[in-house]
Amino acid sequence: MKILFVFSGNSAQKISPFIEEQIKSLVDMGIYVDKFAIIGKGFVGYLSNLKRFFNTIHNNKYNLIHAHYIWSIIFALFQFKIPVVGTFHGSDLMQNVSYFLAKNFVIPRLNKAIVVNERMAIKLHSSKVIILPCGVNINLFIPNNSVTANLSLNKNKINILFCSNFQRPEKNYNLAKQAIDLLHQQIDINLIELKGFNRNEVSYLLNQVNLLLMTSTWEGSPQIIKEAMACNCPIVSTNVGDVKCLLDGLEGCFITTNDPNDVADKIKKALNFRGKTKGREKLISLGLDSEHIAKKIIQVYEEVIYNTSKEKVYGR
Repeated sequence: MKILFVFSGNSAQKISPFIEEQIKSLVDMGIYVDKFAIIGKGFVGYLSNLKRFFNTIHNNKYNLIHAHYIWSIIFALFQFKIPVVGTFHGSDLMQNVSYFLAKNFVIPRLNKAIVVNERMAIKLHSSKVIILPCGVNINLFIPNNSVTANLSLNKNKINILFCSNFQRPEKNYNLAKQAIDLLHQQIDINLIELKGFNRNEVSYLLNQVNLLLMTSTWEGSPQIIKEAMACNCPIVSTNVGDVKCLLDGLEGCFITTNDPNDVADKIKKALNFRGKTKGREKLISLGLDSEHIAKKIIQVYEEVIYNTSKEKVYGR
C-alpha cells in the first residue's frame, strides 16, 4: 500500500509532530508513505504547488492520498484520479466559511472524512465521517522518563506546564495568568511556556512538572493532554474538544470553567493530589496509543481502496 500524505509545510518544523508521528506509526506497520508539504499561504500560495503536486502523483502509483486540515484537503481534491481521505483537526472548522465548505462541498467529494472528536462528527453529520483522534507514542511519553534533557526546573517552586505558546489566542493564556496571579500570594508558581522544546524534552517536562494546565477556548483532540496522560501527569483543563471524555473519572485531573477563580481552585486541588495519575492506563484502555490508531487508519485505507476498485469494476 502506497500513501501520499498532504499537509501544510509553512510551520517552522515544516510538519506538525502529530502528523509526523502518525506517518511513523504507519511506516512501522509496513505502509509506504510519501510526504507532500504545501509551501505558501493563501489561495495563490496553495495553487503555486499544483504543478509539483500533479508531477508527484503522475510519477508515483499511489493507492490513496491522506490530507490533513481543510485547505490541504481541498488542495488534494484538485485531482480526480486517486481516492482521498481527509482528517479535520478542529481548528480548521472553527470559521463559518471553512465549516460551510467542509459540510457542503468537501466531505461529499471525499472518500472518507476523519474527525477527532464526537462534537465534530455531530456537527458535520455525514455517513462518510468517522471519529479517529491522533494516537500518542507511548514509547516516548512514558512515566518516569529518564531521558537526558538540557533542562533544569526550580525545585523550590511549583512548576506548571502551560499547554502551548503564550501568544496563540485560542490557548487563552490570559485566563491561565489570571488564575496564577490569584494563587501567587499562597504558592510560588513557575508557569512554563510550551515553546521551543523537542519531543524528548516535552516528555521530560511532563514527568517533572507538578501539573499540565490547559485554558483553551477550543480544541479538537489535544495531543498534549493525551501525552500528559501517558506520563501520568496531573491535568487541569477547560472543557474543550474531547478533554472531558479523556479525563472523566481520572483522579488528579480536573475540568474547569472559564472563571479564573475556578481555574485557581482546580489547580490547588490538582496540587493537593500529590502524586501520579492513572492516565496512561486509561489512555491505553481507550486505544489511543499510536499503534492502535495506526491499525484503525489502515482499516480505513483498505475500505476506501476496496470500494474504489469495486466502483471501477462496475463502472460507477
